[in-house]
Amino acid sequence: MRTSNHAKALFSLAKEQNKIDKLHYEFESFKDEIENQSTWIVMMDSPMVPLSEKVKKIDELAYDVLFLSFLKTLAEKSQMSNLPEIYAQWTKLVRSYLKIAHVNVISAHKLTKEMEMKVLKAVQPTFPNHEVSLHLHVDKTLIGGLLIIYQGQALDRTIARELEELYQMI
Repeated sequence: MRTSNHAKALFSLAKEQNKIDKLHYEFESFKDEIENQSTWIVMMDSPMVPLSEKVKKIDELAYDVLFLSFLKTLAEKSQMSNLPEIYAQWTKLVRSYLKIAHVNVISAHKLTKEMEMKVLKAVQPTFPNHEVSLHLHVDKTLIGGLLIIYQGQALDRTIARELEELYQMI
């Protein structure tokens, strides 16, 4: 089963049981926890560790039964190392369902609240019926301008890009 199928299956069950918010919080919490414990993932994917021991370790976690079942399925299929990709797919599904557009804004310097509001006002019409969530990042290698990214698509209005376009016109 591909990672997107795992995310879709969990999403479908969470939606059916009206647990999307709860599982999203738990999945995010779990992801943050295991980022610091890479040996846990290795142990869960190891063929040397019996499934019964893996299930026992998962049952010790304080999460919803549905999320624990999801983790057990991943452990059984030795797919625990795919959690980052599954989490990314899961998050896209949740944001789409909740109508949240997650937009990354990269600038050379920290944006002021006024600038942030201008960017939000400019971007909002692109996402009708969605709440736009701006995630601001600073990249000191930029000279100036903005790079706006949504689901892998970029609107590049950095000074470097403007200069490159000007150079190509000459």
